[in-house]
Amino acid sequence: MTSSAKEQRDRLSRVGEALQSSVAVPTDTFITDDIPLLLTKLSRIPAKRKGKGKTDEGEG
Repeated sequence: MTSSAKEQRDRLSRVGEALQSSVAVPTDTFITDDIPLLLTKLSRIPAKRKGKGKTDEGEG
């Protein structure tokens, strides 16, 4: 590895470390509350059943 490539790799490593230490990982309600709420609402939707003589549009 050339010294230039090593310097670039070291610089990239330092930039990565700086970003990781300065940017907080979000832990808001987007993940903790929205997904369970979505799953609850989805569970209330009746399943689409294939019945006698029904077409894909639900008309018989």
